[in-house]
Amino acid sequence: MESLQEALQPILSQPAPSALVTLQGVLLACDHRGEAVDRALEVASHFHEYLSELQSKITARQYSEMASMLDIGAVGAVAVESILTATNEDFWQRLLLGGVAEGLMVAASRQYVKAWRVETGLVHTRAAWYLTEALWHVSTDMQPDLAPEKRWQAIQTLLAPGYDADTPAPEKALLLGRVFQVLLLIYLARLLPRS
Repeated sequence: MESLQEALQPILSQPAPSALVTLQGVLLACDHRGEAVDRALEVASHFHEYLSELQSKITARQYSEMASMLDIGAVGAVAVESILTATNEDFWQRLLLGGVAEGLMVAASRQYVKAWRVETGLVHTRAAWYLTEALWHVSTDMQPDLAPEKRWQAIQTLLAPGYDADTPAPEKALLLGRVFQVLLLIYLARLLPRS
């Protein structure tokens, strides 16, 4: 079994669900269970869920994009077929009706890609919601004298891009991923040997 330092390294450099599973195993086998281990397991669990959902949504988006491109290609083929098989009498009617029908099909296929943005936004919002509470707990532990209003304002300022619909998804993922990493480091630092 890996050491805690070895399990932590990939989470800090290139976080992935599999790295968090390794960390989970190390933490569960830890000799001294306590609040730090329990909190680290909780943060790791939420981080794993966030990365897994994000990975799933990205894969789904890639398939939606490919399906949309195939639909667009099919529309072109149907349009060419309509032009080639139309008689002089119904040429313009078939071209117009075929163009409208196929155009609607393309527009519908692009809606799947737009839906991905909404679904992925929910993944980020859920992670930001959890991180708000987790940051509150760690801040309370580390700065017990900080006024609740100031604590709330600091957390809200930090996580605002995670809630903002206009923040691009990659920036949200970077911010929220870094906050997860910092929280893990805070709890795991209590378990690592001092050097």
